[in-house]
Amino acid sequence: MLKQREKLLLIGIVLIGVGIVMFFKSTRVDSWGFYRLGGQVSTGGILIALTLVDVVLLVATRHKAAHIALPVLIAMLVLSVILGTRLTFRGSVLDLFLMLVPAAAGAGLVLRAVLKKGGQQGSGH
Repeated sequence: MLKQREKLLLIGIVLIGVGIVMFFKSTRVDSWGFYRLGGQVSTGGILIALTLVDVVLLVATRHKAAHIALPVLIAMLVLSVILGTRLTFRGSVLDLFLMLVPAAAGAGLVLRAVLKKGGQQGSGH
């Protein structure tokens, strides 16, 4: 049998999932590729070239800066793709509100379950 906090957690996760699925079913995603600076210069080509140069330096010299730069460049590539994506919502503000209410209620239930669990463990002295 599930305890009350486990039920709250499960219901919260389901509500978050329902809200997110409803939201994304009404959202159109257009990808333009990589983000463009000023609408002209694609950051993707620059970042890919820098990543390749960094990998060559990493293999050839094993320099500490190359170890640090690689994850930063990969994160910048991912960010460039995310910034190059356009989301278009099909519906009214009321539709958006009705889709996000289950997600917000689910987040509240998950937060309540997590805080309730933490509070009960700390008071067992």
